[in-house]
Amino acid sequence: MKSFMKTIFTIALLASVPCYGFDDVKLDEKSSLFIVIDKSLPIVTAKYLGWAENWTWAGTKIKPDKLIAKDKSIAASHTGKIPNLDIDFTSTTRISNNQLVWKYDWSKKNDHPDAIGFGIEFNLQLDSPAFESPAQEAELLPGNQGWRWQPPGGQSIEVKFSPALAHLYFERQQKNKIRAMFFKAVNKGVEQTIMTVTVTGNKAKVSGPVALNYGEEDTRLWHKDILSDVDSPIDLSFLNAKDVPAGRHGFVKAKADQLVFEDGTPIKFWGANIMAYALFGTPDNEIKTHAKRMAQLGFNLMRIHHHDSSWVNPNIFKNQSDNTQELSETAFKKLDWWIKCLKDEGIYVWLDLHVGRAFTENDGIENFDELAKIRPAKNKKGKNKETGIERAEVKGFNYYNESIQKQMQRFNEAYLTHVNPFTKLAYKDDSAVIALLVTNENELTQHFGNALLSKKKIPIHNAIFMDDVKRFSEMSGLSYKKAWHTWEVGEPKIYLSDAEHRFNQKMLSHLRGLGAKSMLATTNSWGKMGLFGLPSLSDGDIIDAHSYGHAEEFNHNPRYNPGFLAWIGAAQVTGKPLSVTEWNIAPFPAADRFIAPIYIAGLANFQGWDAIMLYGYSQANLGKFAKGSNFSSFNDPAIMGLMPAAALLYRQNHVSPAKQNYELKLSKDDFFYKRQDPTTSKTIRTLLETSRFSVGLPDAKELPWLKGNKPDSGKVSIIADANKDFIPGTQNYIQSDTGELKRDWEKGIQTVNTPKSQVASGWIGGETISLQAVTFKIKTKKAVVAVQSLDGKDLKTAKQIFITVMARSMPAEKDNKLPFLTEPVMGGIDISAPAGLKLFPVNRLGEKGKFIPMDYAKGQYHIELDSKNETHWFILSGI
Repeated sequence: MKSFMKTIFTIALLASVPCYGFDDVKLDEKSSLFIVIDKSLPIVTAKYLGWAENWTWAGTKIKPDKLIAKDKSIAASHTGKIPNLDIDFTSTTRISNNQLVWKYDWSKKNDHPDAIGFGIEFNLQLDSPAFESPAQEAELLPGNQGWRWQPPGGQSIEVKFSPALAHLYFERQQKNKIRAMFFKAVNKGVEQTIMTVTVTGNKAKVSGPVALNYGEEDTRLWHKDILSDVDSPIDLSFLNAKDVPAGRHGFVKAKADQLVFEDGTPIKFWGANIMAYALFGTPDNEIKTHAKRMAQLGFNLMRIHHHDSSWVNPNIFKNQSDNTQELSETAFKKLDWWIKCLKDEGIYVWLDLHVGRAFTENDGIENFDELAKIRPAKNKKGKNKETGIERAEVKGFNYYNESIQKQMQRFNEAYLTHVNPFTKLAYKDDSAVIALLVTNENELTQHFGNALLSKKKIPIHNAIFMDDVKRFSEMSGLSYKKAWHTWEVGEPKIYLSDAEHRFNQKMLSHLRGLGAKSMLATTNSWGKMGLFGLPSLSDGDIIDAHSYGHAEEFNHNPRYNPGFLAWIGAAQVTGKPLSVTEWNIAPFPAADRFIAPIYIAGLANFQGWDAIMLYGYSQANLGKFAKGSNFSSFNDPAIMGLMPAAALLYRQNHVSPAKQNYELKLSKDDFFYKRQDPTTSKTIRTLLETSRFSVGLPDAKELPWLKGNKPDSGKVSIIADANKDFIPGTQNYIQSDTGELKRDWEKGIQTVNTPKSQVASGWIGGETISLQAVTFKIKTKKAVVAVQSLDGKDLKTAKQIFITVMARSMPAEKDNKLPFLTEPVMGGIDISAPAGLKLFPVNRLGEKGKFIPMDYAKGQYHIELDSKNETHWFILSGI
């Protein structure tokens, strides 16, 4: 029997005093709900959730449909499915007059009398860094009507439902998590829900999603296929000229916090990742073509990654479905050819040793059945479908199971002693290989320390773990009862650091015993790791970090909110070089990902980071890939189209190093017994874009091997306070102590202002931005415009100038299928440069077009950009 019910859902933000208000209550286009923002931090988020019978996930899927802005009114629509409850729904949202109103139409196709229910979960950040005083707990209203919360500052959030909810509660009595269930049992029929969000009070506002800030989107005017996937818009291979073939200067070594060749030549690396099917599926002729293109784009380093991962087939193993004991000669032929072609272009190589290898029951791993129980190989559900052979990954277990360690060492020997027939060198003897990574994203202090706990029901491995904790506790004097609580700070982090260190020593010693001469890295700082994860990383010659950003990075207020580069900065250990083997903007296709290459390149120069690698150049077969992807950015104008500009900036040191050097040197108690990371440390967040920053490792008698290094670059200011603000007063921007880098988080604009590179990036539309030699008057709402010297001279005297202009670039078809359509950048650029230069557009093949007339007056060229210029690169040249 069909039913119809109408529900009113109201949220009111009521200001009790006029002194303060939230920055914004914003429609989240992806979830179709809302976010409350304060000081660029979300303090209230919401998401749908539900369960069918027996706590089976309902499987909610939301898809944006339309987004329309007219006058002061905004309308958005979404469609959704809840497969396991047999519900389809549509939602329309209207924003006007400080109100957000949702109208849901639910279509319930079948009865589910035993369903747990469906509703919304509200997450409240009670301890948000945005609050200057502790927040009160939220209050549930009587009769399941809703809830009320008054954060510090005087404003209240009141959420009401009419009629009353089927169920309203704090999840497991957590006062920061409220679940409001529209219904429990599902009855076949139609139901309508209206949800209203009303905002009142000083400073409070409501807004639509960020997408509306870009203005009208008429992609008919956008440019198609602006970037060739086999050519570069400019040839920067001259940057590699002194390194052809790669390795000619000897092995790369760590000298304090910098990298040098054996002959003393300093070096820094701008690179990317080639991985998985790109390694083993790309035809040989395409490998050679792309190696050449990589050099033209400005790369001098490639990381070979996912060579062993179980989801890659074929991979480095001869027959991974049965065992991982034999390596594939066919796979080696591809790797050998990649390395040869890269070397010929002056491009160095970073080799990972262990990434995603799935061991099988035939690999001789002791107590393998326990691994297979809780670490089944990804995408294979443990057993191989054809052979029925169990397969498992070993992250976390490798620190305790000696048979795994022996198998890892066995692989390392076979892999590194393999002789490349093209170079006549074993990988271990090839000076073009700058570093070896022992194991990727695999440590105990943050991610896998809980793997061997008793609740996992793996008694043999748990006994090994507990015995190890006991031995360490007896030797160190730490509490055994506390040390095995791996999820807690304090003693557990000290113990886990030592467990990692002991594993590292075995693996590093074995590699050196094989004759490996490249730098060695243990694993990575990744996945929001705290500072307590750094000590064992210092066992290696170089510290490595991973970090992924998101849309609107420029709008992060560093007093309260870390951007993705803060996580990289937090991995800079005093006296150690720093590499970044993975960075990107996620998820694809983030509209403003084009801001990232120059942003990271500039800050890496300023901080002195040593090797920066995009994830990734390609994960797919380069001979036939026709989609857009973070993992395969080789064809993406918004990322790869900015690589030449970023490479010039970074590799030619267009940005000066910081003038001041700070070291965060915490006591053992502050370092290990407190959660210290960019979310908790204002010092990290505000120093990163201000001055040189590094983390000093503490002395700890329990870890006699832990020795802090002394800074190697001039006078250093020691900071013992992890929560100090280094941004002056009420300033709404952060600026480097050189004056060259500046980011205004309220406007969402970053500028680079150096003699050789001048860049305006972010929400620059409608702004007049005047730098040393360039004035930007861009009309496009959000874009990046870079003006750079190509001849090594300052822009004001340069006779070869490279100009890059980029805005949004999106796949034209569903499922990110190509072609890419790229938004034209419109507006004016005034450049102070010598008389007699001509402006040439550069096409997708790197070819100059006919010169474009421009005005020259009072020592300045005026360049007018419009949609008719179907190129995004220009050369201003006297030739």
